[in-house]
Amino acid sequence: MIIVDTHCHAGLQKYEPAESLLRHMETSGVEQAVLIQYGGNTDNSYLVDCLARYPGKLAAAMIVPDDDDGTAVRDWAAQGIQGIRLRANARATAADPLAQWRAASELGLIVSAPCRPAWLLSAAFDEVIETFPDLRIVIEHLGGVGPDIVAPYEEFRQVLAHVSAHPNLSMKLPGFGEFCPVPLPFDPIPPLARLALDAFGPQRLMWGSDYPPVSSREGYDNSLRVPLEYFADLSAADRGAIFGATAQSVWGL
Repeated sequence: MIIVDTHCHAGLQKYEPAESLLRHMETSGVEQAVLIQYGGNTDNSYLVDCLARYPGKLAAAMIVPDDDDGTAVRDWAAQGIQGIRLRANARATAADPLAQWRAASELGLIVSAPCRPAWLLSAAFDEVIETFPDLRIVIEHLGGVGPDIVAPYEEFRQVLAHVSAHPNLSMKLPGFGEFCPVPLPFDPIPPLARLALDAFGPQRLMWGSDYPPVSSREGYDNSLRVPLEYFADLSAADRGAIFGATAQSVWGL
């Protein structure tokens, strides 16, 4: 089974350089990863450098300034960046508020979407998915749920039903420390990952560690080990999809 980490960060002025991530990946048996630009940084040159230095190993998602009219999106994409990070309810301050979404759709980029449940249920996000029905959007962090979520998870269920109805949308499965109190062991584990699997299926669900913030939760290796054990009852094909094949298909790795 090829394992792909679809949500990690790297940098020279915040977090850690890519080589730190690659060491963790090697130790944990992760073969490929998607670098997601961290918030507030619209200089994507380090991501471009990483893609050049580790061809076939990494994909990346840019961030552009709020006032970009699509020019920066096109420039970074021309340098090899495969995706863009846009909040689920994002609007540009350019003349065309949908300019960045429009550029992503025209270029065939993957959108990695930070979100909260309310954003995914908003009219702003509905406009995006109706305007760009073929744009591939990956919902980050299990829809933005956290450790404060409580049963019966009504809003989360509503989000899953709403977004999973669109075949171009998929969801990232994070390390369980994002919605379980640390430290380990997580007991009980709320059924959020199962609900997401039921809604999206393994072909539209993909694992991501959230490195290096995960280091202050359960740690990199545990962010993979615990979900692998949680889904031990699934078929090899379904586990292979969640932990690698879906990401490879979406991100072109």
